[in-house]
Amino acid sequence: MVKALRAEQEALTGLWRQGVSGQEILHRYADGVADFIKEQFAGAPAAKSTRGQIAVVALGGYGRRELYPYSDIDLLLLHDWWSKKAMQSVAESLLYPLWDAGFEVGHSVRGVKDAIRFAHEDFHFQVALLDARFLAGSQKLFNDLQKLYVKKILEGRRHDFMRTMDQRRLERRQKFGSHSYLLEPHIKEGKGGLRDIQAMLWIAKGVFGLPDLDAIQASGMLEDTDKKMFEQSCSFLVRIRQGLHQLGRRKNDHLIFEFQEEIAQAFGYADKEGIRGVEHFMRDVYSHLQTVSVVTDLFFEHVHEV
Repeated sequence: MVKALRAEQEALTGLWRQGVSGQEILHRYADGVADFIKEQFAGAPAAKSTRGQIAVVALGGYGRRELYPYSDIDLLLLHDWWSKKAMQSVAESLLYPLWDAGFEVGHSVRGVKDAIRFAHEDFHFQVALLDARFLAGSQKLFNDLQKLYVKKILEGRRHDFMRTMDQRRLERRQKFGSHSYLLEPHIKEGKGGLRDIQAMLWIAKGVFGLPDLDAIQASGMLEDTDKKMFEQSCSFLVRIRQGLHQLGRRKNDHLIFEFQEEIAQAFGYADKEGIRGVEHFMRDVYSHLQTVSVVTDLFFEHVHEV
């Protein structure tokens, strides 16, 4: 099964070069990994024999079914008091095959209250839980986690959530640049990058209970024309990040000179009217980064007003 998963990872390169939708590739890979994890959990002797409850939970991008070829597979192994002693064996059954095959897996083993306690201390874990997705085991335990998350993290604390998100956005601007026209833009963390998109969606979901772009548009916080352009830019940036992972065969989100021309060719850009294809490509990169930057900045301005 691990070999099949690795073959699926390799096959993504072909799909990417064929121009298959970025989101479709992300979902396909995430689902393949989920199938593997479910199969491993179902066959784990400790999971079968324990008297308690265990839930396997996908977090962060993996929770959103957005798994890039060389990104970490983030998991939360959730347990109650009666299954605590079995968790080391369960974790080994799930994680060792993935580690042995060279996959990067981030994981934590926690009870429900412990997970919420840690979320108060670590904002990265807090937003990762906001995207949590049930994979296997006890649905009830997962539901308990979600209910306690809303009660202890969000209710009465949405202003704190917003203030922390603002601070994180400011820190990213200071570290990765405050404009969208860098010669070697960072597709994930730079201004107008994928992190800005996710920050907008986190605020929409955590503060207003809006689960996706359609709900944001329906609420009046996003114009129809802006939504269409925003979705096009999101898709474009997703395909670039996939290309960076595929070509570098590692986790990489920095569009350095080394990869710009090859990605431009894969996207179908050609020399025209005395201008090189890679230059046309980079103009479009900057345009899409600017679209995301403008839309997300307007969204945050609107949020502060209300």
